[in-house]
Amino acid sequence: MTEQHASYAAKVKPEIRDRIIATANALVSEGIDTPTNDQVRERMGGGSLSHISPVMREWRESRKAEVVAALDMPADLKKAVETSLGQLWGMASKLATASVENFRQEAEAAVADATAERDEALNEIQRLEKHLAELTKALEEKGQEVNQVRSALDQEHNINAQLKADTAALQARIEDRDTQIEGLKADLKEARDDNRKLQGELIEIARKAKE
Repeated sequence: MTEQHASYAAKVKPEIRDRIIATANALVSEGIDTPTNDQVRERMGGGSLSHISPVMREWRESRKAEVVAALDMPADLKKAVETSLGQLWGMASKLATASVENFRQEAEAAVADATAERDEALNEIQRLEKHLAELTKALEEKGQEVNQVRSALDQEHNINAQLKADTAALQARIEDRDTQIEGLKADLKEARDDNRKLQGELIEIARKAKE
């Protein structure tokens, strides 16, 4: 492995690097001796080739070293080692896949919860808007009733003012009539007095005439 490849691979986060290697070994255990970068990315469910490529170069060079070492191993030992490695990386791949699946399920659940909360909030907003519209309509109706009552009160006030004016005028007429009646009474008394005086004079004249 060159120093440049090692430098690129070292920049990849350890957890991402482990997933890439686990995926590559899982593909090998399934019979794909030389998995490509695209195959690894597809099995991982996505990823950046800028991360996969340097790690896969490192992995391939490591595999070459293992093959050279394996050439010197007895066949039984080589097979046992390959089987163990395949099982180990297979388990690692399954764990990595399970983690991804768990993360996906949790993300979907979070999205579902957020969607439900959003829908609930929208429903609450609609309910409040409807309630506000009802209150506004009721307030307008009450305003109309208040205006009607105010108009009726104004009309009643005008009628009362007119009645007061009519009453005052009638009272003035009554007082004027009372004054006239008092004058007539005085005139009548004076006329009666004059009549009694005249009758006395007539009686006196008649008496003198008899003498």
